[in-house]
Amino acid sequence: MASYLVSYRIAQAGEAHNVAENLIKPCVKDIIECMFDETAAKVIDTIPLSNDTISRRIGDLAENVKSTLISRIKSTKFSLQMNESTDVAGLAILMVIVRYPYLDSFLEDLLICKPLSTTTTGTEIFKLLDEFFAENSILWDSCVDMSTDGAKAMTGKMSGTIAKIKEKAKGCSSSHWILHRHALAMKKIPPFIREVLSKTAKIINVIKSRPKNNRLFKILCDDMGSLHTSLLLHTEIRWLARGKSLIRLFEVRNEVGIFLRDNNFALGEKLCDERWLMKLAYLADIFKKINDLSFSFQSKAVTVFDATD
Repeated sequence: MASYLVSYRIAQAGEAHNVAENLIKPCVKDIIECMFDETAAKVIDTIPLSNDTISRRIGDLAENVKSTLISRIKSTKFSLQMNESTDVAGLAILMVIVRYPYLDSFLEDLLICKPLSTTTTGTEIFKLLDEFFAENSILWDSCVDMSTDGAKAMTGKMSGTIAKIKEKAKGCSSSHWILHRHALAMKKIPPFIREVLSKTAKIINVIKSRPKNNRLFKILCDDMGSLHTSLLLHTEIRWLARGKSLIRLFEVRNEVGIFLRDNNFALGEKLCDERWLMKLAYLADIFKKINDLSFSFQSKAVTVFDATD
């Protein structure tokens, strides 16, 4: 039992499995020996905490969690939230969260987190899902709704994941993530705002995407005692990136303007234009509000009614 409890703590903290044998056990022995006696401290040596043992214990715990979750959703209706995203190592990961009624409330749990080894098409995503359902004897008819980010692989009319799931689960409905509706709204913004956004992206890329410029800009910020020493890149697939990059640019606008003008970049003049800066400040404020709103959705048991309100 002690071995499993320590393994559970290590898994929760995401620490290396050998931390138990190399650090935790010696620390516990020191504490027991100091507070009690050597005889009590020797009992600690009987607890199996080797690297391989901790690994097996964590595997057992994970299998228990998985079997408990599957047994729950087998006996009830459930909905799925799916997202395919690429991690920092360039590996495509499919994450599926399941929401289901249990006792007197609704619960949310991570059902699948698996890599897509080849392509990220709707067919491949559905194949991975279907194999998981078949392996664990989960009926597609129990799936009543799916929520996705609206990517083509998910929502394609013929070969999208949703279309293929609806062939299996006839009464299943689908919906679009409420978070990503902000991203959809941005696609039809007025031209004068879009122009500012495109210029800010170019300004950031001039510095951030060139290692030499990034190093020189950091030195300039250090010399000026700036609040920040670097800019933040904006990427379309990161839903907080646009707001964060705009706020950071506005906060170091003076340093960026000096750097661009000293290096004869034409965009440096934009940071001397008061009206252009007013538009940048407006956008930074708006996107901060949108980010704060999006963060407020990130909690357990939030329904579409809560999010809409």
